[in-house]
Amino acid sequence: MMEFSFNTFFGFENDLTAHPEIVIFGALFIPLLLMIPMAILGWIFRKLKLNMYVIHTLLYTLMFTFLLGSVAMLILFFITDRNGIKLAYCWLTILAGMFFFSVMNTNTITKMFTDWSKIIKEKDDSQR
Repeated sequence: MMEFSFNTFFGFENDLTAHPEIVIFGALFIPLLLMIPMAILGWIFRKLKLNMYVIHTLLYTLMFTFLLGSVAMLILFFITDRNGIKLAYCWLTILAGMFFFSVMNTNTITKMFTDWSKIIKEKDDSQR
């Protein structure tokens, strides 16, 4: 039986060890790039009047991962020994944490954004 080692990362060990800044680049741009197809999929789901819970969950996961995860990754990159493999595992942990947070709080977050949009709309209507 093969043991799990934190010095392996799906075959990308050499790249991540040689260039740990790839993880920072990925942590910043992977959520942004994945938000585009999720938004298009959400638009399709909305037009078909399907349940948007899964789409909202994935969008919130990517948004929080981008906002909070990229800051955490930059902090870890400059504080730690710049081991790309460990940074990649940290980013996956942040992504998983944001996913579970989003699964538990999707309805609350969606209601918050809905309430904010109503408040902004009322404020715009009162200024006219």
